[in-house]
Amino acid sequence: MTLAEDAATGEAAQSPAAQSQQDQSRTAVRLIVGLLLAGLSGVLAGVSFEGPHIWPFIWFAFVPALVAQYHVLPRRWSGLGLGIAIGIMFQIYLGPGLSDGDVGWYLKIYGFWIAIIVALLVGRSRSFHERTSYRWWLVSAPLAWVAIDFLRTTATEVAAGTWGMVAYAMYDRPAFLQPVAIFGIHGLNLLILLVNWALAGLILARLQHRQPAWSPVAIPWARAVKWVSAVAVVVVAWTVTSVVMLNHPAPTLRVAAIQPGSWTASGGDISSALELRHDIAQTKVAAAQGAKLVVWREAGLDFDPTTSARGKVIADLARQTHTYIAAGWHATEDGKRLNEVATFAPTGKLLGTYGKTHPGTFAGDYSDWRGHYLVYQAPFGRFGSIICFDLDFLNSARSVAKLGAQVIAVSSNDVQGIADKHYTHLVFRSIETRTSTVKADSTYDSAAIDPYGRILARHITPDGSAYTLVTDVPVGSGKSPYVSLG
Repeated sequence: MTLAEDAATGEAAQSPAAQSQQDQSRTAVRLIVGLLLAGLSGVLAGVSFEGPHIWPFIWFAFVPALVAQYHVLPRRWSGLGLGIAIGIMFQIYLGPGLSDGDVGWYLKIYGFWIAIIVALLVGRSRSFHERTSYRWWLVSAPLAWVAIDFLRTTATEVAAGTWGMVAYAMYDRPAFLQPVAIFGIHGLNLLILLVNWALAGLILARLQHRQPAWSPVAIPWARAVKWVSAVAVVVVAWTVTSVVMLNHPAPTLRVAAIQPGSWTASGGDISSALELRHDIAQTKVAAAQGAKLVVWREAGLDFDPTTSARGKVIADLARQTHTYIAAGWHATEDGKRLNEVATFAPTGKLLGTYGKTHPGTFAGDYSDWRGHYLVYQAPFGRFGSIICFDLDFLNSARSVAKLGAQVIAVSSNDVQGIADKHYTHLVFRSIETRTSTVKADSTYDSAAIDPYGRILARHITPDGSAYTLVTDVPVGSGKSPYVSLG
């Protein structure tokens, strides 16, 4: 055997090992790049919400993750593409609030559990789309996503209601939001996801044809172009419909949200007695400015005003100021922390007390009034109450509107981590129900929003403060296709 032949034989013998090492290196690179793309998607989606609020990102945020899942990541790890993206998005969105809240450690890493669940759910979707030649690519995942969102808004409070829904990134674009009165927040969620999937399909069609070894079945380019074109038509139709639906009703009711600043500079609670004196004084200030409906924060009173003699103080205040007062209170009975809002008329009469439908049992709340909504008649129209976590679910505001409410009083006791986000959810509840909403928070984020989702007044203070928000709002109709049909 010649020297050349011997060398050739040696190369041939080493070739399988070298090839295996090269394949492993390529797989490692694909895994790293894929995870980075997935992480990029999570960050883009996370910063599109209030806070950084770079809202255009939400329309293409998931494209890098989809490219990772369907082209870059090794097949057995493909589920991590969308899983990591959605997990990071939820952690950015919910993480600060959960960290501040009185919840178990396992809820503080909510995004981690979301990432695992999503990765498992979508782990075989790549194989499915390859078997079906990507025929269902555009609609399958967006429809499944919206269906899961629908289910979690009807599930227990641990499912977080509407928190993390992609439509919330658009909260300050009322000229674009009006079809929500027809389709609800789920309709806008679906539209945003369809745009993401259509754009990703276009990019994947090009990449898969260039590297067929990684993607044995490719998206036809002509089909991808049709997807983008069809989705573009829907976006234009949605936009035109929104502009046509947008109205500018004249404000006819002066409302007030009393924000007591329930945390002292040293970080502790102010006393209930001091808070009550503050609320009484500021209610008088608001009434002097013409307020007819005054909303107090969630759980501000440490007694049941419907049975305690101290409730007479609030009845007398309503009579003196000629205002309707919705006052949040809490009391512990048999080890259960009741969380309700009592409403008093200008005559001093107690109109009723509403118990929180979504009490946040993970934070110690309890309610034996779940689903028992109350609406009151006033000279300016009909109004009702919901409490804090209620506004994150779709049934509470809608149920009050179905009973005839035109204005909704919202008492809340938010934590610092959600001060820049929680009030934005009311934009959608207002549009869905065509009601004005008035949110009185303990210390961070009070706001008033009209039936078309315009934020008429707000006082957002991440460090907390006392403030009395007084503004004029339109009395809504309480009627919309969404209220009627759901």
